[in-house]
Amino acid sequence: GKRIKAPVVVKNTAGKTIAPKYYTLTYSDNLYVGTAKVKVAFKGRYSGSKTLKYKIVPPSNSIKALTAGTKSFTATWTKKTAQVTGYQIEYSRSKNFESGKTVRKRIKSAGTVSLTVTGLAKGKTYYVRVRTYKTVGSKNYVSPWSAAKTVKTK
Repeated sequence: GKRIKAPVVVKNTAGKTIAPKYYTLTYSDNLYVGTAKVKVAFKGRYSGSKTLKYKIVPPSNSIKALTAGTKSFTATWTKKTAQVTGYQIEYSRSKNFESGKTVRKRIKSAGTVSLTVTGLAKGKTYYVRVRTYKTVGSKNYVSPWSAAKTVKTK
């Protein structure tokens, strides 16, 4: 939809901010998820140019509902189709999602909006979060994780 323009602060070698009247910014490849570029071209009392890269990530997501089941739960999240390949769901017994205690599942379709996880411990609390991802070439770009929600299995 919209072009993403990263905020740019230009500083000189002494670390002082240079006023925008002394440079122009030219953005490219900044419409879709992936790596975008901004070229800073100096003018006036400054000369030269520099091209910088920044990442455009897919839109963030959120969990709409968590339903407890017998030794299971079902997570439902918001459907995102624009610039999204799929979703990653993470669940853990640890609220900090510590490694070794966390399981990550990949949903390879942007049209899928729920996941049922079975084989869990009875009567235990699980923390669940979701994020979107987009595959561009061989590289994956991911959104930030959603806020974690809790569910207690039956």
